[in-house]
Amino acid sequence: MDIVEKDEKNNQIIGFKPQLINSNIRFRGTNNRLICEENVILRNSSLDFNGDNSIIFLSSNRNNYLINVSIYNNSVCFLDEHNYMNGVLNLILSEEKHILIGKECLFSFGIWMRIADPHLIYDVDTKRRINPTKSIFLGDHIWIGQDVFVLKGTKIGSGSIIGAKAAVSNKTISSNSSWAGNPAKEVRRGVSFNRTSVHNFTKEETENSMKDTSEEWIYKNEGGILKFDDIDYVLSNEDNVDNKVSYLFALRNNTNHNRFYIE
Repeated sequence: MDIVEKDEKNNQIIGFKPQLINSNIRFRGTNNRLICEENVILRNSSLDFNGDNSIIFLSSNRNNYLINVSIYNNSVCFLDEHNYMNGVLNLILSEEKHILIGKECLFSFGIWMRIADPHLIYDVDTKRRINPTKSIFLGDHIWIGQDVFVLKGTKIGSGSIIGAKAAVSNKTISSNSSWAGNPAKEVRRGVSFNRTSVHNFTKEETENSMKDTSEEWIYKNEGGILKFDDIDYVLSNEDNVDNKVSYLFALRNNTNHNRFYIE
């Protein structure tokens, strides 16, 4: 590792120095952590720590990060390796909840993820709040289409697809399924995709693409599954930010193919 830097407010950069291309990192609060592995290039990006005791974890990536993160108090934003962003991915984390994104995901243009509404809504009879903030969890190898909103409480199992302009809120999405619409609804189960782009296909290439016998992007219940609710509990109840960092490194080192499977 190249750097372990702290400023006067105990904000710390851990790991390797990221390359910044038209990008900014701003620490406005105290006791925050930015973890960068090797090969982190931020292009047209902004990381804003607007509160205290929060973590942004950026794993090694063969692609540039195009990402705007606005994070407030006691939240965790975790991205595993080799995610591809076709446009800037916008993430807003508030009220001590989290966004976790697995590896090998595809993100199109104009995508927003928000875990809060953010204004308060109450039932007029009970006077009780009815819109609590909730974390967002995405598994591995997920394809998010253009102009999608992924909103609070959403859990997406590995291998799934969210169609363009969908709005997904407080849904649990099975692995290898396809969802679309506003509000998003399941279109089909038992689907998989690969990262090949069809734009330059010839007729022959199209014909050859009509069947794929690979099992690489199919996810099953074969043990070793990590439950998103359990991860959320740990991140929300551990008060020590450096203990959270250690937990995230353990999560990063989990190589089980089916770790984020959802039935």
